[in-house]
Amino acid sequence: MATKICSCLAGGRTEHPKYTYNRLSKSTATDIKAKYNVVVIGSGYGGSIAASRAARAGVSVCVLERGKELQPGEYPDDIHQAARETQVDINTGDSIIDCKLGQPTDLVDVIVNHDVTVVKGCGLGGGSLINANVGLDCDPRVFDDEAWPKAFRDDLAAVNGVDREHAWQMLKPAPYPRRYPSLTKMGQLKKAAKAVAKEVLDIEDVDKVFYRPPLYVNFKDTKSNHVGVPQLACVGCGNCCSGCNYGAKNTLIMNYLPDAKNHGADIFTKVEVEAIERDGEEWRVSYVTHACADDNAGEERILRADIVILGAGTLGSTKILLNSRKRGFHLSDQLGERFSTNGDTISFSYDGTDPVESVGLPPDFDEKKPVGPCISSIIDLRSPQKPLRQGYVIEDSSPPHMTEMGYSILMAIESHVSGIDTFPDKSLWEDAMRGLRPDNISRTLGMLTMSQDKAQGKLILDEQGAIVMHYPNIGEEKNFELVNKGHKVAAGSLEGTFIPNPVWGGLFAKSRDVKSVITVHPLGGCAMGESGQTGVVNHKGQVFEGNTSEVYDTLYVVDGAVIPRSLGVNPTLTICMIAERCMRLMAEDCGWTIKYSFGKKR
Repeated sequence: MATKICSCLAGGRTEHPKYTYNRLSKSTATDIKAKYNVVVIGSGYGGSIAASRAARAGVSVCVLERGKELQPGEYPDDIHQAARETQVDINTGDSIIDCKLGQPTDLVDVIVNHDVTVVKGCGLGGGSLINANVGLDCDPRVFDDEAWPKAFRDDLAAVNGVDREHAWQMLKPAPYPRRYPSLTKMGQLKKAAKAVAKEVLDIEDVDKVFYRPPLYVNFKDTKSNHVGVPQLACVGCGNCCSGCNYGAKNTLIMNYLPDAKNHGADIFTKVEVEAIERDGEEWRVSYVTHACADDNAGEERILRADIVILGAGTLGSTKILLNSRKRGFHLSDQLGERFSTNGDTISFSYDGTDPVESVGLPPDFDEKKPVGPCISSIIDLRSPQKPLRQGYVIEDSSPPHMTEMGYSILMAIESHVSGIDTFPDKSLWEDAMRGLRPDNISRTLGMLTMSQDKAQGKLILDEQGAIVMHYPNIGEEKNFELVNKGHKVAAGSLEGTFIPNPVWGGLFAKSRDVKSVITVHPLGGCAMGESGQTGVVNHKGQVFEGNTSEVYDTLYVVDGAVIPRSLGVNPTLTICMIAERCMRLMAEDCGWTIKYSFGKKR
C-alpha cells in the first residue's frame, strides 16, 4: 500500500514504499520573482510542454498552477479522502440545487451546468493526474476541416512527424503488455466488439476493430526514467482516475514538469491567475494564492513577463482571457466560441451473464488478479468507408475502488429507471435492493466513447465571474444517438441491461426533461482561426488583437482551448502535438534553440 503523507506540503520530498520523490514546486508564492522571460499559466499537457521547451531553450521560466502538488502515495485511497479532494460547482440556473462545494485546489474539479457537465483534474500535472492514460491519433480527416488555419494544415507533415515524435519520446505510451496477466474486462469488450463490428461496419474480423491502445503507463520498474524520476511498474489496480499511488502512471509530474525543473524552471502551486494585461513591451499577470500559510491569500498580486503562455485548459485559459477582456483587454469576439464536448459518452452493460471485473481494487489486492489500467482495450469504429461524423471509439473503463458502493447503487437504480432489457428472459422490475449484490457490479462493463459533436457550444462568464458552458440541445445531436445504439448492441452481446448515461437518458435526464452531456475532454473556447473574425489565436497559438489578423506576438494559448472542433478520440496526444508545434515555432520566432536530447541536465 502506498504511504500517505500530508498533501498540504510543498518543497522537500515525499516518501514512497520503494522510492523517494523530490517535490517540484516552490514552498511559498513569496518566492515568485518580480519578472520572468516566460510565465506559463497552468500545468496540464500544453502548459507542461511549454515549460519544458522554454526552460530547455535557456530562458527564465515560471509555472503557475492553481491546484496543489500531489506525488505518488498522496492520492485519495478511500471515499472520505476522495470527498476531501473533490470540488463541485453546480451552476444550472436552478437556485434550489446550485451550490459550490470543496476548495479551488482540490484534485477533482466538477462543473455542472444546464447543458454540459465537465469533470477535470486540478493540480500540478492537470488532467494527467486523473485521466485514463490513452494516447490515440485522431482520424486524419479531422485535419481536413477548414476550421484549422491553412498554415496549420500545410504543416501536417511536421505535426505528425517531429512534433508527435517529441511528445511520444517524453510520454512514452505503450499498450498493456501481453506478458502481463490477462484481463477479464478486456475479454468481455472483445466479445462485445464482435457484435458491434458486425452491426456498425459489417465486419466479421474482430481484430480489425479491437486492439490494445497506447497508454501513458510504465510497465517496467525503473530507478531513474529519461528525466531522472523513479517509477514502479503498473500493478493493474485500476485506480488510474483517482491518481496513481504507485508512480506507474506517466503523468506530467513524471516527465515534462520535472524536465522543466531540471532545466531551471520555477514551479508554483496554489496560485490562480485572474487576468493578463499589456504594459508597454511587457505583460502584467494578476494572480491570487490559495496557500493556507499565506497571510495575504486571496489578495491580488502582480508579476511581469516578456512572454505569457496560457496552458490552463479549455475552461481555465478561456476564463482568464474572458476576465482580461472584462478589464479592457482587446480580444476577438470569437472568444468562448467553438466549445466542444469531444462527443464524450458513457453507457453501461449492467449485470451480464459473465464476470467483467472492471472496478478498481483496494490496496491489499492480489496482483496476480489485476483489473488492469482504467482503459486497456478499444473498439475502433472509425472507417474511411464511413463519413467522419459516423465514426467513434468504445473503450472499457474502471472506476476507482472507493466509488464501488456509489457505482453499485446508481446502476441498481438506473436499471429500473432507464435500463433497456436486451434479452427476453430477465425482468427489470425485480426488487431494486437485489441490484446491490456484489456479483451484479462485477458483471458490469462501463463503456467510454468519444465521437464527433458539432462544436457549437459557447463559454461565458456569469455575473459572479464563474465560467459557464452554454450548448443548447447538445444531447440531441445525432452522434449521441448513434453511439448509444452501438453501446446497446454491445450490452446485448454480453446479455446485460443497457443503461445510458444518467444525465442523457437516465434518472437525471428524466427528472429535468433535458438530454445533458458529461465530458472529460472539453475543447475549444480559444479556437485557432485565420483571423480574429474566425478564431481567437492564429496557427502558432498567438492571440489575435480583436477581430483583426494582427496578433499579440508574445501572448500564446497552447492547450485544448485552441482546438476548433471535436477530435473523436482521447485528445491528449493531439493536444501535445499542437503544443510541441507552438513551442517549435515560438523558438524559431524568438531565436531560441531547444535542446531535445536527454542526458546531462542544465
